[in-house]
Amino acid sequence: MAEDMNNAVLDEEEGIIELEDEDGNVVRFEFIDAIEHNGTAYYALVPESDDEEGVDEFIVLKEQEVNGEAMLATVDNDEEYSEIGEIFLKRFAELAGFDDEEDEG
Repeated sequence: MAEDMNNAVLDEEEGIIELEDEDGNVVRFEFIDAIEHNGTAYYALVPESDDEEGVDEFIVLKEQEVNGEAMLATVDNDEEYSEIGEIFLKRFAELAGFDDEEDEG
């Protein structure tokens, strides 16, 4: 599972996290939110973009300890990813002050 790990560098002033993928490429993400669920920390991130329009997609990474060091890893379990994604979506809806059900009708 170590190949799924990402080295993370957080620029706290900008809210940017730089992640290194398994190929050594550095990708910049904007930090959106973090939660703790069942003793694990999860992070919602969106790819950094100059586009001012709304973002409709985000990724979820989880914190894991490897050799005593905290690292971010992909969530490989589909059920876990869906559960955490739904928690983030509910939080985003609450923060935005709207209810998704109103948009459906």
